[in-house]
Amino acid sequence: MTDKVTDEFFDDEVELEAAAEGPARDVDPDHAAVPERDVAADASARRPKRTEAPADASSASTGPTPPPFWMVLVITAIALLLGVIIGYLLGSSSAMSSMMAAQEDAQAAQTTDTSSDAYALPAGHPQVEVDEDGTAHVAEGTEATE
Repeated sequence: MTDKVTDEFFDDEVELEAAAEGPARDVDPDHAAVPERDVAADASARRPKRTEAPADASSASTGPTPPPFWMVLVITAIALLLGVIIGYLLGSSSAMSSMMAAQEDAQAAQTTDTSSDAYALPAGHPQVEVDEDGTAHVAEGTEATE
């Protein structure tokens, strides 16, 4: 339907341009002095009537054709691949940031534990002195803490 309308519009425009440029070569000399409206009306009257296309005509007139099946599969595979890549990057980024946060928390907890020289021993345990080499000895003159 729209092809027919645009074709008629284009034909009318071409005829109007030809009439505006001057008398056409195939137009009779007695029609040369006729105004443009009459030329367009006369041209549309002389134009042969278009017949409707048969129903089994090419599929181009019925609408857009779908893409071939292999193209749909390729597009789907590309979309899936991009989804996996983007998901991997987002997941690994998230995992790395949570691991870094956990590592910082563990480091902060470790530095607070090792910075204090006083060890909290359970009740009933004797006081212990630790040498520089890491050996522990019971402190002299102390009894078990309660």
